[in-house]
Amino acid sequence: MTTFTQKFDIFACEGDSIECEREGFTVIARIESDNSYRIDHDDTHNPDQSVTGCDDAQQAKLLEARQAWFDDEWFYCGIVISVSRNGVELDDHAASLWGIECNYPGNDNSYLQTVANELLEEAIEDAKGQRARIIEKLSA
Repeated sequence: MTTFTQKFDIFACEGDSIECEREGFTVIARIESDNSYRIDHDDTHNPDQSVTGCDDAQQAKLLEARQAWFDDEWFYCGIVISVSRNGVELDDHAASLWGIECNYPGNDNSYLQTVANELLEEAIEDAKGQRARIIEKLSA
């Protein structure tokens, strides 16, 4: 079964993408900025150590990452999958997952490829449905 073999760069930017072919479909996974998700939307990077439950060393790393977020060194993103066939885009947003850390300190962004592969099957099924609807309309 074909999956995304390309990886996103260690330093990735909004709009970066990876591509694969599957069952005759061209599938593109791209990074979009998730401006709706903020550092304080969960307790992961809470400045209060009693909330995170981390030991001193872990809390120090979280606070460094928190500051790096405020310094725009990393951001929350979504992985969005688009699917086309024979040059015809069937769905620009066939599947997605949001609230993912991109360029997180000490991370190589390999998780972004993992997410893209997890969304691949859903995107292909959506594209098959879109293709069937197009064929039905053309046949009517």
